[in-house]
Amino acid sequence: MIRVHFDGKTPGTAECERETALLAASASAGVPLNHRCGGHARCGTCLVTVVEGAEHLSDKGAAEARVLQALRATPDQRLACQTWANGDVSVRY
Repeated sequence: MIRVHFDGKTPGTAECERETALLAASASAGVPLNHRCGGHARCGTCLVTVVEGAEHLSDKGAAEARVLQALRATPDQRLACQTWANGDVSVRY
């Protein structure tokens, strides 16, 4: 099991299996992470900032990279709907 910690208005931690999307982990942790497009990398509302454990996250795909570029995201920001955790990670939303 891995741990995904969310720091924000409603902090929480999820214990989940490897290859779990950050968006799914937020639901497990009871963290109300916005995701207007339903997790299809179209809106950018699930943008999170990776605080620790970036090395445990999946690589950025083309759809995520396109949205992040449009949002002018910083290198430590990811879309929770397109990012899978393979180890312990901490994000801020």
